[in-house]
Amino acid sequence: MKASLAVLVIACILPVSGVTAILILSFYHKERTQLISNTIGRARAAATAVDHDFGTATTALGALATSRMLLAGDLQGFHSRAVTVLGSLHADSILVLDPTGKMLMSTRRPYGEPLPTLNSAPLLRRILASGKPGVSDLFKGPLNQQLIYTVGVPVWRDGRVVMTLNATATPAQLAHVLVEQQLPPSWRASVLDASGRVVTRSHEMEKYVGQRLSDEQLRHAATASEGGFNTTTLDGIEVFVVFSRAPVSGWTVFLGIPQRELTAGLRANTAWLIGATLAALAAGLALAWLVAGRITRSVQLLIPPALAIGHGQAPAIPPLQFKEAIELGQALRNAAASVREARAASQESEQRLLLAADAAHLGIWIRDLKRQEIWLSDQWRALFGFAAGQPVGLADLLARVHADDRAAVQRTLDNAELGVPRYEMEYRITLPDGAQRWIGSHGSVETDAAGRPALVRGVSLDITARKQAELDALQRQKEVTHLSRVAVLGELSGALAHELNQPLTAILSNAQAARRFLERQPPDLAEVDEILRDIIDEDRRAGEVIQRLRRLFDKGETPRAPVDLNFLTRDVIRLLRNDLINHGIAVRTELTAPHAVASADAVQLQQVLINLLMNACDAMAGAAPDEAVIVVRSAPAGAAAVQLSVIDHGAGIPAAALAHIFEPFYTTKERGMGLGLSICRNIVAAHHGQLWAENNPGGGASVHLRLPLATAAIA
Repeated sequence: MKASLAVLVIACILPVSGVTAILILSFYHKERTQLISNTIGRARAAATAVDHDFGTATTALGALATSRMLLAGDLQGFHSRAVTVLGSLHADSILVLDPTGKMLMSTRRPYGEPLPTLNSAPLLRRILASGKPGVSDLFKGPLNQQLIYTVGVPVWRDGRVVMTLNATATPAQLAHVLVEQQLPPSWRASVLDASGRVVTRSHEMEKYVGQRLSDEQLRHAATASEGGFNTTTLDGIEVFVVFSRAPVSGWTVFLGIPQRELTAGLRANTAWLIGATLAALAAGLALAWLVAGRITRSVQLLIPPALAIGHGQAPAIPPLQFKEAIELGQALRNAAASVREARAASQESEQRLLLAADAAHLGIWIRDLKRQEIWLSDQWRALFGFAAGQPVGLADLLARVHADDRAAVQRTLDNAELGVPRYEMEYRITLPDGAQRWIGSHGSVETDAAGRPALVRGVSLDITARKQAELDALQRQKEVTHLSRVAVLGELSGALAHELNQPLTAILSNAQAARRFLERQPPDLAEVDEILRDIIDEDRRAGEVIQRLRRLFDKGETPRAPVDLNFLTRDVIRLLRNDLINHGIAVRTELTAPHAVASADAVQLQQVLINLLMNACDAMAGAAPDEAVIVVRSAPAGAAAVQLSVIDHGAGIPAAALAHIFEPFYTTKERGMGLGLSICRNIVAAHHGQLWAENNPGGGASVHLRLPLATAAIA
């Protein structure tokens, strides 16, 4: 209460102080803006004076460059003329340079004395390139080894620049530009050349002339032709710098206003404001402290009754002084009654929930991720084989999980800690007596106010009976599939006997022929060798037929591996060749899929193709010879699948039967069992594929088989 009233006092006084501070700041900013604006005007005037000095020198040099002596090459006479003019130029020397940088004449030396050649002459190159006058940056003169700058003009002859006429000056000769501005003594002023070097300065010019400003200061000055920014001068004074760049020469004038002068008025007004605010706060807080003391005594008397309500006890409300406190005491009495009723209802709800969970044999658990604690219901403990009071941790739970499922359970627990909102999983556990049990678990993650995982709640259920039923159903399906293969064997027995009879007959004939060739004198060994090769080939052929039959009618399953569907199709057609001939059926292959490789059980896919081809033969029974053709086609089905189609030219599938032909025990044949297509669809579904049928527009039917490619299946 005391803190609240103190805050109230502060909230009343500080806004007034804040408004006053805003007014002071506004007045300060206006004065500061006006001062900076005036200073920019001064900097602009100084920059104009710099360009005026350069312009005066350029005009004088331009007039001197038209001298007949200079144009005629009379440098000795021109030397005398230049010495006479030098006094009116505010320069310390006049010199002439040829295009190579060689110094032809200088008033600093008597005519005829040897003069050096400039190794680096940026101004000379600029004048030669543009044909216009210019001003150099500050550099060390080759004759006097002092810092100077040069104003130069071109000398034209026959329409081209043959030399330049230059006037050199020292930084001191430009100091009048800053003196004329009559700046306050504490201000700092500088004139910079185009490269950012100090040419002249208001304070300690000899010490700082020629120094280059920092990159940061030059970046500020490069943003505009005029402006200002906060910085520190070369002699360490914090200033607000106002600058203006001369439009002709590109030289810049910097005027630095010390920060202390800028903020002196603001500091004085701020000190007055702080003193007045502190005095008002002290008086207000003292009054608030007295009032809050009386209020808090009444409120503190209500703390013991509130604690009693938290423990489920009836509160004893003491006599109170304020009306609001008396009303609060009555509210505490009413709240105590409501709390007792809510606790009774909560206990009743808990009992109902536990009864429902026990009736459904559900084990309930709650995992506190922050405290790393686990609460387990009695039903859950019984489900996992733990005693009622036995401490259980994650390590104990994982120890009960079957070794093959332990890694998956660990990943699920880790994902819950990372915030995965829900999960469902099935796994096996091993009980202390060695028995195994299948468990189905469902869980959800709750987060705290910051969005971090805090609690995981879930239920576990014994699903052993359901899993056993699924395994039994799978075993029965395997047996039915095997019976279907055996049925196909009965249908193909005649064709297969003929398939084996051909190589055996050939082997017998070749053996008899070999015997006759051996009885000759001398034996015809070349013919015998050829016959033996034929016997070997026919024997291999018979072996391949038997091997295909063994794979097809083996009751066990083969592991899945990459299978070339084009090769598999040709292999099945070879297996059914004689049976197709007996039916008078021809097969045309259109295997256009370039990479038809699927991850599959080759034997099961053989069974599917045999069923589809035999059904196509039955559908074309009695067809004319020119129409008795089955087309087997492979083609890409998108980027990740391949499609096999078996197309016949029979009577087609009745519209009423088209939706039912894949159902178990549904058949349109007189002696059919109705299991072939049902088993085929189950096999294809187990390979994550699709199997469907449709009637062709021109007659007959097509059955399509779509399977994912091996790379897509692995992914």
